[in-house]
Amino acid sequence: MTTSIENTAAHNLHSILDRVLQLGDEIILRGWATVLDAPWDSKEFSKRHSEVVNLLLLTIQQVEALPERARARTERYIPQWWTAVMQPTLNWGDSGRPASKIIQQVSLDHLESTAELISAHLGGTDAAPSGSDLSQLSTQCQEWLDLLGAMGDDEISAGLRAQLTSQIHHLVWLIDNKDLFGGARVSQEASTVAGSLFQATNAISAQPENSSRWKNGLLSFLAACVFFSQAAPLMQESIEAGSGLVKEIASTVEEIRGE
Repeated sequence: MTTSIENTAAHNLHSILDRVLQLGDEIILRGWATVLDAPWDSKEFSKRHSEVVNLLLLTIQQVEALPERARARTERYIPQWWTAVMQPTLNWGDSGRPASKIIQQVSLDHLESTAELISAHLGGTDAAPSGSDLSQLSTQCQEWLDLLGAMGDDEISAGLRAQLTSQIHHLVWLIDNKDLFGGARVSQEASTVAGSLFQATNAISAQPENSSRWKNGLLSFLAACVFFSQAAPLMQESIEAGSGLVKEIASTVEEIRGE
C-alpha cells in the first residue's frame, strides 16, 4: 500500500508557501490573501492562516517522529519554515518586502523533501493518511449533526451540544478545503472530534433510541477515521454492515458509562 505525499501537512504547507512565493513582487499581505482566497482583514483569513500555522505545527510534530538521522537532517530548517509563515519582524504591507522574499528556495525544497520522509516513515497514520475518499467521514459528520440536533435538553447540555457541533462543523470545513490544507489536517481533526465524542459519552443521559444512535454513531465515526487513514476495506465493511468492532467498542462505552 503506497501513501501519497499529498496527504502530508508538510506537502500542503510547501504548496501554500510556494504559491505565495510565486506571486513575486506582490506585497506579503496581498500574497497571503490571494493564496488563501480571503480578504486580509476578514475572519475567514484569520481562520485560514491559523490553519497554515497548524500545518507547520503538525509538520514539526511529525519530524520529531522520524528516525534519528532523518530528524537531525530536517530539524535545522524548522526556524526558516516558521519565519516564512509568521514573518514576525516584517510589516506585511511594506511594498519593499515582496512575497518572493518570504523564504529561500533551498529551505522550501527541503520542506517537500520532508513530506517525502514523513510519507515513507509514517504512511498509513494520521500523519500521512493512505486513503483519498472522505465521503464516509463526511457522511458520519452529517449524521452526528443530525443526532445532536435531535437530542433534547434533558439528554445533553446546551454547552456540550454547542461544543461538539462546532468541532464537527470545523471538521466539515476542513474536508471541504482538503485541496488547500490536505488529508493529514483532516485526519488530525477527525481524531480530535472522535476523542470529544467518546469523552462526552459519560456526560449524556440519552433516551434509549438516541443512546443506541450515539453508540453506533461513535463506532461508525471511528471506523470512517481508520478507513481514511489506513484505506482499510475491512473498516468500510464495518461501517456498512456493523457488528464486530461496533459491538466490542459499544460494550466498552457501556462499561465506561456504568463506572
